[in-house]
This record gives sequence, C-alpha cells and structure tokens, in this order.
Amino acid sequence: MKSKDWLNRQKKDSYVKKAKNAGYLSRAAYKLIEIDNKFNLINKANNVLELGSSPGGWTQVVLNSNKKAVVCAFDIINMKFCHPNLIFYKEDFTNFDYSKLSYKFDLIISDIAPNTTGHKSTDHFRIASMIQDIIYILDKIALPSSSFIFKLWKGSEEEDIIKSLKKKYKEVSYFKPKSSRSESSEIFIVAMKFIN
Repeated sequence: MKSKDWLNRQKKDSYVKKAKNAGYLSRAAYKLIEIDNKFNLINKANNVLELGSSPGGWTQVVLNSNKKAVVCAFDIINMKFCHPNLIFYKEDFTNFDYSKLSYKFDLIISDIAPNTTGHKSTDHFRIASMIQDIIYILDKIALPSSSFIFKLWKGSEEEDIIKSLKKKYKEVSYFKPKSSRSESSEIFIVAMKFIN
C-alpha cells in the first residue's frame, strides 16, 4: 500500500483512534482484547512469552488485564513500552537458548509478521515459516495445558500448520476479530491445552 493511502486509511480507522485515546501503542491491541474476551486466557497466565513484541500493544493488553503476569518478550526491534513485569530480549527468538530460563510459559502469544512484499503467496510463506519456527520450539517453552495465540495470513501452508498444532494441543480454534480489517487475509489461531 502506498504511504499516502496508508496514512489516509489510518486517519479514518476507528480502532486507530480508539487505541490512541486508550493509550495503546497500536490498533492491534484490540485484536488481542477480542480474542481474550472470547477465550479468557490472559487472566489464567502467570508467565507469558511474546514473540515479535514490538511496539508493545499486545504486552500492554496482557499487563493491563493481569497484574500478576510476567511477560518475557522477544523482538529484533526495540519496544516502545516499559513495565516492571516486562523482560525484553532484543534478539531473534530462533537463536535464543531457552535453557537459560528457569521456567516455561503458560501462555505464548505472537502477532509477529515479516516485512511484506505485496506478493500474497510470498508473504504467506514468510509468516508461515515464522510460525513453524515457533511450533518447532514449543516443547522447550510451553508448560503442559498451556495456550498459544498467533496471527497467520491465509494460504497454502495453513493446513500443515493446523495439523502440526493438533498433534500438540487438544483444542485448536480460528478467530477473526472485528478489529481485523475485513479485506485482510489475517486470521488468528488459538491453540489450547498443550500436550507435553
């Protein structure tokens, strides 16, 4: 999307205005709020892992909703949000040695996305690869019965991702928040009850 078109869309977007008024760093906060309104997972979590956390809108939602939660967040871009219950690692989550951590997580969240090329198939493969990277490390990071929430752009790799998740979780659901633009191919997957 051309930058001028993007700016015009942002100005008219009610969720952009709503996020700004509420002090959220991005409209994406409302996607997680809607997901949690339906599945009620944030308040059950003590240790939350966020992969692709910048600028920090999802972290804000977690820490606003659950005062006892600790969020361990990864991104290669600095976050614009600080909090006593936030531990931020500015690095690629695929290269991190998770044995350094003395705990695993009862909620894993990811709104991660690659820089888009504008070519839908290429962009889908790139985000699918990132999600597969997360699925690959689940045994190292996920507690038994934990949950995993993530974004995916619909495409050919979707079926394989769902199959992989169904081997690791008892429940796997699709969710399209109202705050997700209708023209967007993004969908959110909520996987619950991790089988260790």
